[in-house]
Amino acid sequence: MRKRLRSILVAFSISFVLMAGLAFFSMERFATLIRYSNDVDHTHLVISKLYNIEGYIKDLDRGERGYMLTKDTVYSNRTYRVIDSLAPSLKVLKTLFDDNKVQQNNLVVLRSIIALRVHALKENFEYLDSATINHPPSIYYDEGRKLMLDCVHKMRDMHNTENGLLAERYKNEQFYQTLTSNAFKYIIVFFFAVTILLFILMVRELKRRMQYQDELQTKVIDLRRSHAELEQIAYASSHDLQEPLRKIQVFSNRLVWLKKNTMDDETHNTMDRISAAAARMQDLIEELVNLTSLTKETQKAKVNLSIPFKSAMDDLGSKIEDKHAVITYSEFPTAKGSIDQLKVLFKALLDNSIKFSREGQAPEINVTCDIVNGEELMENFRRLSHNKYHRITITDNGIGFENKFANKMFRIFQRLHNRESEYEGKGIGLAICQRIMTNHEGYILAYGHLEIGATFKLYFPVSEQ
Repeated sequence: MRKRLRSILVAFSISFVLMAGLAFFSMERFATLIRYSNDVDHTHLVISKLYNIEGYIKDLDRGERGYMLTKDTVYSNRTYRVIDSLAPSLKVLKTLFDDNKVQQNNLVVLRSIIALRVHALKENFEYLDSATINHPPSIYYDEGRKLMLDCVHKMRDMHNTENGLLAERYKNEQFYQTLTSNAFKYIIVFFFAVTILLFILMVRELKRRMQYQDELQTKVIDLRRSHAELEQIAYASSHDLQEPLRKIQVFSNRLVWLKKNTMDDETHNTMDRISAAAARMQDLIEELVNLTSLTKETQKAKVNLSIPFKSAMDDLGSKIEDKHAVITYSEFPTAKGSIDQLKVLFKALLDNSIKFSREGQAPEINVTCDIVNGEELMENFRRLSHNKYHRITITDNGIGFENKFANKMFRIFQRLHNRESEYEGKGIGLAICQRIMTNHEGYILAYGHLEIGATFKLYFPVSEQ
């Protein structure tokens, strides 16, 4: 399932990158299209201004000839208005040629020719105003005609330059317009194809997950049923086993009492061993009952962990005094849990530290509390590295153990010492501790050094406020 989900995520990432690349490509093409479109509009504007200036130049010629024929001031006044209009038009044209060196040079030449043409026209007007009737044409008129033709030729060169630019820019505009249109089409087609593909994959994955969910629900129901049956079997077995054990103890005690005068030492010793074995078996069954009872769900509430800890110390008061144990602890945090189970947890761990103390040395037990991330749990539970936990560390100066046996300690009926060892125990206490931590969604780790001591670390999840 994770592999399929990873494949979907990879496909989505690749499609997203491709779509983003096409989108950026289309945006760049669209920007280029806009630039060329603006260039075409700019060229049209330049050509329009050139036509305006060309019209002004022709108006100068018409006005000059009209005044020469009629000496009507209407023609001269109109001509002077045209002259006044030429300067702003040439100034606008200069701003339009900021990015075109060729046209800038052409404009410089054109302005000089126009200036000479205007000068010749004004000189001709002065000549006409002072001349008599039937006067011959002035040299200024002939010079003006030549200058007008130079203006027309220069304007034609400028028109040809702009028309060439217009053709090139229009071609580029058409090319990028087609390219941008195709790019948008490809993006839309690709987007819909990827969307449909991902939709199909997600629907298939959703169906699989729904199927897995149904199967998981069925297995959970079966597991709960099996769990309930195991609890019933364990409970019934423990109670059914206790009855014959009680009879063994009763009959062995009765036999000892009846034969107390005739029983030799070996027989008496054998009967004592039978009674001791039956008592031990009864204790083991009771501990097994206690362990199975922890599998039932219990109500949890926010509890200051100092309460069950101090209650466990009170229950172990006589052992603490007998062993002259010294227990130091810091301020405990508040966690969500069952106060009764937590009391069993701390009692088992404290009893363990007191029980496995070194001979001739008083037990010293130190309990510290802090908040940590789950890095220490990564070795066994990699997904917990970023979670926060209340860590309670219980350290003693007892006989310790080898770290290679750390995991074995939490198995039921597992002991690191043999049956004949001076250290009593049933091999179930730490299994109960692990069960309690599991019930509280926590973890327990053990570390040890021979003849130095043992350390148990409890991790309670930090609950959200």
